[in-house]
Amino acid sequence: MENLILKTGFDNLINNSPKSEEYELQMMSLMTVFMENAIKDAEIYTKHSNRKTITSIDISLGLKKELFTFLDNDDIEERALAIFNEFKNEEETDEETDEEETDEETDEETDEETDEEKKNNIEDNEFKKSDCECKICKKINECAELWKTWKPSNKIEEILYSSIQNIDNKFNLNLV
Repeated sequence: MENLILKTGFDNLINNSPKSEEYELQMMSLMTVFMENAIKDAEIYTKHSNRKTITSIDISLGLKKELFTFLDNDDIEERALAIFNEFKNEEETDEETDEEETDEETDEETDEETDEEKKNNIEDNEFKKSDCECKICKKINECAELWKTWKPSNKIEEILYSSIQNIDNKFNLNLV
């Protein structure tokens, strides 16, 4: 019987070819756009919930919405390309300058909070679902409901689903 070499699709060898590095940068660029979109949605959802602090639940909801709507965005390719070019330029700059980084001291100002301000900040950190009827808030709430029964249909969806579920589990967010 012949020896069969089974492939998983992932290379077990470390591949430092320019094509491999470029592919990694492209994937990082896409994931950066994905994360930026999710964070922006979480920020809007927080504001429309009349809260000042973005919670881990808001981030999770933003990620879920983005999973369902990412490919619907018209500017993904442009934004990913811009980020890819930033990564490439940063990589080239890092190669050119091999200087040691110096630690910069930062002046930290301490703000004394009153008991009333502390109480308000604690209350503000509590998650509150948005009842806003704007397009983004409605879509986030729809995606949160859809998430409860949705099953991934391809490998990329499986990876993203698993990652978001891990975040939810880590922060005990499955109760929302």
